[in-house]
Amino acid sequence: MKRPVLAILLAVASCAGLPAVAADVSTAADPLSARAYEVKFKSLADAAELISPLLTPQGSVTLQPRLKTLMVQDRVSVLDRVASLLSSFDVAPRNVEIAMSLFLGTDRREQEAGRIIPPSSMTRDVRGIAETLGDFTKWNAYEPLGGRAVTGAEGGRITVNLSDEYRVTYDIDTVRDQSVKLTNFVLQRVTRAADGKEKVQDVYSAAVVLPVGRMLMLGAAQNPESKRALFLTLQARPR
Repeated sequence: MKRPVLAILLAVASCAGLPAVAADVSTAADPLSARAYEVKFKSLADAAELISPLLTPQGSVTLQPRLKTLMVQDRVSVLDRVASLLSSFDVAPRNVEIAMSLFLGTDRREQEAGRIIPPSSMTRDVRGIAETLGDFTKWNAYEPLGGRAVTGAEGGRITVNLSDEYRVTYDIDTVRDQSVKLTNFVLQRVTRAADGKEKVQDVYSAAVVLPVGRMLMLGAAQNPESKRALFLTLQARPR
């Protein structure tokens, strides 16, 4: 009766050792290794933050700013995923053209019946929006103040003088096929003293997301009872 008991004990002991053997095999198939990844276009800190969730407890990442390189140590399978993620992240900045038109809307309902829109002073698209605004707002007459189209790249800061009195500044955050995100977007009014010194007043500020292929309209007035309001149209065209 003792031999069967001994055989069972040996079998249990053998089974208890199987997970360790399996772990050793798995480790051998996916060993620790290290690779260097060059980051050409994006921030090293942003790249490191992006890949950190992929790392195992044994993994580590070291930034080498002078070489614009990330040194990553982890399992080979993790390093392959890091390479794939960085290849889609670290791409050259995209260019985008932003076309802008600024005009002044005035409430002339007491002086006039109907809208007055100069037929030759606006593009067809802007004129159509002005006509629509006249149906829904009290500003029923429009005067073009200026406009311009400027091309910039992702990560760049742009300053655009729409006229002698108004300018726009913004950062191009991201350019996608469907939308363009502008941050720190500010429409400013500029006045100049006799000595030429500028005084700048922020009229409108926000983060702006422009849908590609569509026009976005921004409006600003001092208060709901104001007789005048500024309207700014924006269109994005990725290049």
